[in-house]
Amino acid sequence: MSGVDGFAKALGGSAFSADTLGLRLKVGRTEMLFSTAATGDFSGPSEPAATALEELSGIGRDRWAQDEQVHGSRVNVISAGDEIAPFTCPADGQVSDRDDLLCAVRTADCLAVLISGGRAFGAIHAGWRGLDEGVIAAAVAELRKLDDGPLSAAIGPGARGCCYEVGDDLRSTFSAYPAAQEQPGRLDLALIAAEQLGALGIEDRYDCGICTICSQPEEFFSYRRDAGETGRMVGAVWQN
Repeated sequence: MSGVDGFAKALGGSAFSADTLGLRLKVGRTEMLFSTAATGDFSGPSEPAATALEELSGIGRDRWAQDEQVHGSRVNVISAGDEIAPFTCPADGQVSDRDDLLCAVRTADCLAVLISGGRAFGAIHAGWRGLDEGVIAAAVAELRKLDDGPLSAAIGPGARGCCYEVGDDLRSTFSAYPAAQEQPGRLDLALIAAEQLGALGIEDRYDCGICTICSQPEEFFSYRRDAGETGRMVGAVWQN
């Protein structure tokens, strides 16, 4: 679903709520945030964007687990006593059970998928390559080593079937997901992510339903829409 209509649906027809930073979701003691373009650019991140997230979460940026995303399936697990060194380890997933930590990924058409249990939580950067290589399954496997209870997942704004034009070769890569290919020549990353989460036994799933490509520039960043000249949103998760 596109732009303003999609954002309105996320606010009024789901478990998501909104404030000046973007879409928020609380599951138990877990807080999840999908930022908007108005929040600021998290590619650095910019100082205003970082300060806003620090104030919301109460967690300083020196305790944000965020790595150099490479469109793969590697997941970084941060345990008690581990040093936090952002952007030093190529990985597309962050998982932890530390209450003093925030896990974050940055997106602009790829999906941020946030997952939480009673004790552990994680953030996943899932573009088509990561979905194909199994980054969601890798993250869930690590989460279940830390938390044997039920998990919940939230899917953020990203490239949807209404707008994400791809070639036949890529569509064939995801032939096991026909619901994600109902529009000719297009692919819906969120539907693929949702089906993968379901196959992993995660029944509690929340999808914001927003397409970044046909959103407005002041709402959400989009690499495809803006020909690569764009910022990055953040998908962030932490526990209180």
